[in-house]
Amino acid sequence: MQKAAPMDNALVNAEFDKITGLVEYGNSALDREWWRSLGDTQLNRIVEDALLKSPTLQAMQARYTQANAIIASIESRNVPHITADASVVRERFSENHIFPAPLGGSTNNQYMPQLILDYDFDFWDARRSRASAALNSALAQRASIESAKLALTSGIVELYVSWDYDEEKLDRLSEIEEIIYQKRAIIERQYHLGLIDGIAINDNKSALYRIQQRKEELKRSIEGKKEALCILGGFLPSYCDALNRPNITSVESLPVPKEVVLNLLAHRPDITLAKYTVLSKNFTIEESKTHYYPNISLSGAFGFTSFSFSKLIDHSSYTPSLGVALSLPLFDGGERDARLQNSVSDYNASVFEYNNALIKAANEVVMLLKQSNLIDEQQRFHQREVQAKESNQEIERKKLLQGLRHKLPYLSAQMLVKEADIDALSIRETKTLLRINLIKALGGGYREDSNATH
Repeated sequence: MQKAAPMDNALVNAEFDKITGLVEYGNSALDREWWRSLGDTQLNRIVEDALLKSPTLQAMQARYTQANAIIASIESRNVPHITADASVVRERFSENHIFPAPLGGSTNNQYMPQLILDYDFDFWDARRSRASAALNSALAQRASIESAKLALTSGIVELYVSWDYDEEKLDRLSEIEEIIYQKRAIIERQYHLGLIDGIAINDNKSALYRIQQRKEELKRSIEGKKEALCILGGFLPSYCDALNRPNITSVESLPVPKEVVLNLLAHRPDITLAKYTVLSKNFTIEESKTHYYPNISLSGAFGFTSFSFSKLIDHSSYTPSLGVALSLPLFDGGERDARLQNSVSDYNASVFEYNNALIKAANEVVMLLKQSNLIDEQQRFHQREVQAKESNQEIERKKLLQGLRHKLPYLSAQMLVKEADIDALSIRETKTLLRINLIKALGGGYREDSNATH
């Protein structure tokens, strides 16, 4: 059965070269603790606690420790095994067997201490292949831990950042609510003077209730995100109940480090996991091949056998033995062929999974880079919209100060600016979450490299 071929790394880099016009490359370096750049000490503590206490990570760490123990067990077969054995047997010997009198028909104690030697030669490197397969399997397990850590940290930061934006949106809604109350006072005076009918009052109440609904919806969203933080981090509910409002000081996007993009294989833990799995399966194939060749086993014993304890270590009780065994596979009904075919099939499956992981990673990075550029364009258009609304607000303010207009148009212009602020927050939130997803897609965060050449 033919072995499958892993995808050439050059194919992936060629895909990234096609989008260089959309990417702003900068002098950046990998930063595994990328969330610290957000400047929130509470977030740092949450991530640290989750990495330390997460039951999922603890279980994976236990499996990694188990994998290392398997390696040590396999490597221990590279040296001869010597065991000590001692026994005392009280036995009556048959009068009608091979033992003549006086032994036949008597009951005696038989003392048998001995050292036993056991060693299988490894002419075809079966043990080395088995150990290499176990080593790469352990490395794959370690990569899976890193993959889980990246998923955990990015998930926590994503929830935390979204919570922070929800709090800011709540602030804007509260400001709009205050403006509506100001408008109500004016509208009620006009109503009592008979200048307007009750429709304006009902419209004002409707606007107020709509804002209050949105506030309650955001509060429910915040509680849901705090609950999700507890579940993801492996915390009890009381942990998140004690959390304060986020205090993120910086969510600015950093330039994408070119070496991270072009060396995606070295940084994404899921690809590293798939790579080590392929290597492990390849060594399993090599180990399966060794079953086609002969091998030699060595066994020996050094001990004493005596019916009399006083003569146990006498030279006459000395019973050395040495044996050499040759195993020569001749006919096994196709067992070895089936074992080899199974190993190759397992290897091919892992290669296809590796190729799939690589394709998935490339698509994720390309998609996120394109979306990041599109959200930048959206943000620029929205900024122009906000500028127009702020200009209208300033015009209404001047008219109010000059006595040309009453206050209601100015308050309405203020509300439009606040609504635009909420929209701006939603765009910034989307942009920040795209950055977090890009960090995850690249296999880790990055920071400005002070040692880089500008």
